[in-house]
Amino acid sequence: MFGRLFKFFVLCFVLYALARWVLDREQRRTLRDWAHTLAVSLLISSLLLVLLFLLGINV
Repeated sequence: MFGRLFKFFVLCFVLYALARWVLDREQRRTLRDWAHTLAVSLLISSLLLVLLFLLGINV
């Protein structure tokens, strides 16, 4: 399991380095906004699922 986690972090680092190398400043800002929007939507989705689970509604 530790090996998988290490591979995941290496993949994230490589993708981050590639994005910094290939994209200019404006494109990186747009990518950051997109990632922020995605993260917020995933958090809201998970909170809704937890709330539904606590209410006894299995989706």
